[in-house]
Amino acid sequence: MKSPSGIPFKRIALAVALSVLAHSLLLWQLPKLELPANEEPLPQLQAKLEPLARLAKKPVARRHKAKPIVKPLPILEPAAASVPAIADSAASAVAAEPVAPTGTNDSLLPATTLVDETVSPPLLPKHAQLHFAVQYGSGTFKVGEVTHFLDNTKGRYTLRAETQTTGLVGIFKSYRLSQSSTGTVTKQGLRPESYIEVKTDGSGTQTASATFDWDALKVRFENGNEKPLTERAQDILSLPYQLSQLPLNLESFPIVLSKGKNINQYFITVGDEQTISTAFGELRTVMLSKVHGANEDGLIIWLALEYRLLPVKMLYLDKSGEVSANMLITDIRVSDE
Repeated sequence: MKSPSGIPFKRIALAVALSVLAHSLLLWQLPKLELPANEEPLPQLQAKLEPLARLAKKPVARRHKAKPIVKPLPILEPAAASVPAIADSAASAVAAEPVAPTGTNDSLLPATTLVDETVSPPLLPKHAQLHFAVQYGSGTFKVGEVTHFLDNTKGRYTLRAETQTTGLVGIFKSYRLSQSSTGTVTKQGLRPESYIEVKTDGSGTQTASATFDWDALKVRFENGNEKPLTERAQDILSLPYQLSQLPLNLESFPIVLSKGKNINQYFITVGDEQTISTAFGELRTVMLSKVHGANEDGLIIWLALEYRLLPVKMLYLDKSGEVSANMLITDIRVSDE
């Protein structure tokens, strides 16, 4: 038998049943990502302006009408606990004649310039827990949660990240990603020695790893391949935390990055100050973008000016330039004890 609209009653009944089931699941509080049993909650980080070099102004094409000048970030006094400034020679090495990655048009890369004022980067906390909500695409529909754990003591660091789907998405499409990065802490920031990731979804479990041999200047992968290693190389997990330790008074700089299966050179551009909305209010940030080359995924990271330049938002782009995922901070907790 069919309804007046021509749709079989059985199909309507099935749709109603599924709708009731979905609404019931929404009302039921599904388990959320919990801290491991041995993890103690840390104190919430209080807002405090951190030192940051004035950002270089972007050049304006002569054939266009000049745009209003964006007010640069103020030069902030270094915090009492700041570490010594990065050596000028290191900053010069980063700025020296970078080579554009394959498939990237040179004209798309802004000129690399320096300004006179430089200040010390903020100290990374000894312990930190950052919680993010993962939203699908550029929308606001939450599909998962990510928690980052940072331990930084006695000249060494450990970073861990746990990502998993939640709610209805977690029921119909389970996904979990565990990442870890370990290494030393130098005056130039993080120097990874090992990166490991384990991904589990409907198709099974996949693993990837990279071992950084700084003595031999080689990076070795799980499949036995190895590639040359250059100074200041990072893995995908250490990168957001390393960015705060770099001279952000550059307009752009090269970065060598490994995702566990390969290692490539990319370019990072430094944007203007932006205010973003989060679960705990408006945050002043500086935006850094990986130059989106041909057949490459894109990445944009926002660092919080009032929260030690820790990452508070990450936008992932697919090879076509469409937003594939949006990570937005929901809580920051740190301890220096």
